[in-house]
Amino acid sequence: MPRTKEQNMAIRAEKRQLIMDTALQLFAEHGFESTSIERIARQAGISVGLLYSYFKSKDDLLEQILLSGIQKLMDNYRMGSTMREFLDGVEQSLDMILDNSEFFKLYSSLSMQPNVTPILGKLSDVFVARDNMVEMYKKYFGGKAVQELLLMAVIMKGFPIIALYGDIQHVFPIDTLKGVVMDCFMGRDEGVIDR
Repeated sequence: MPRTKEQNMAIRAEKRQLIMDTALQLFAEHGFESTSIERIARQAGISVGLLYSYFKSKDDLLEQILLSGIQKLMDNYRMGSTMREFLDGVEQSLDMILDNSEFFKLYSSLSMQPNVTPILGKLSDVFVARDNMVEMYKKYFGGKAVQELLLMAVIMKGFPIIALYGDIQHVFPIDTLKGVVMDCFMGRDEGVIDR
């Protein structure tokens, strides 16, 4: 009996995710530049031609991996109607970084590679524009919205580096680091009407 359209779509989605997961693992372990499409296909147990039927290029594959990971992060970091919902989103984002260390190690290392930076910049622009983050921050922080958004960007870029690569854990446990970040945001609620 032939497969249904839904079954074909599910199989296609599984195969696409397999390729992305395999590439993420290899990029994180060996670096983006050192990982070939052939190696990704071989590790995933598929042909190079099949891989190219899902992704146009290695850059496209990387972009889709990053887009997916950042989308998951941004889904946690939604502005709610209260400061508590905002803070819950921040906390969920920090937990996600810790729970998805492979992705965030890759993201952090790519941030330092000039040939990949344009892809990361393009993705950041998409999310800032899509979610209209400046307007959402104005809701919480009034005239300090841009400063607070930049502070959040610095924390979200720096937290994975310190938490996942740093040697500070032997002095300050991860929970302490997370607590400091949360305390920073809890003390920044001027301009918030509804907590």
